[in-house]
Amino acid sequence: MEFVSALSVATLEDPVTKLSTHTLECLCNPPRQPLHIDNPGHHHSISVYLAMEHSSKDAYEKICRSTARNFLGALGIEDILSFHSVENIIASLTGVEKVQHDMCVNSCAAFTGPYSALDRCLLCETSRWNEELLQGMHGQSKVPAKKFTTIPLGPQLQALYRDPNLAHQMQYLHECTQQIIAELQDTGSISLVDDITAG
Repeated sequence: MEFVSALSVATLEDPVTKLSTHTLECLCNPPRQPLHIDNPGHHHSISVYLAMEHSSKDAYEKICRSTARNFLGALGIEDILSFHSVENIIASLTGVEKVQHDMCVNSCAAFTGPYSALDRCLLCETSRWNEELLQGMHGQSKVPAKKFTTIPLGPQLQALYRDPNLAHQMQYLHECTQQIIAELQDTGSISLVDDITAG
């Protein structure tokens, strides 16, 4: 019930959501202009990052180093971004950012809401923290044993609407519905449509 209660009063500004100020600003005032990346190094970095969505940070870094070495002197080569920088620039350009929360290493529960202050999982009693690091740092550094990542839907939809072609595709359902309603009106079946929309 504590989770239900917390959800009933949740807001975007709630610190539990962990949304950045930039993302909150974009959610309230969606950018409308299409994205344009004119820096070749940034463009290459973003392309590599997106192409390697299921690969490791290390693989991304190796490809970028190889590109910089093999295309020495090419336009924008000095602007190829590190993994951390490319994630930041993508979040900055699109408003889409990941939100991470600590979770039980056995995936029993997340340490959010009423569980946010717990040091151990209520279900399996496993420590929230990486015990090896915790002991190595004499309890001074608490690093979560596991995290889960979510990507909020609102910024994703806003990013899609910034591209004219994708924005048009996202109108497909509305356009088809309007076409069906028009056809029903033409055949005299509009009373059925009125009943459906009223009910």
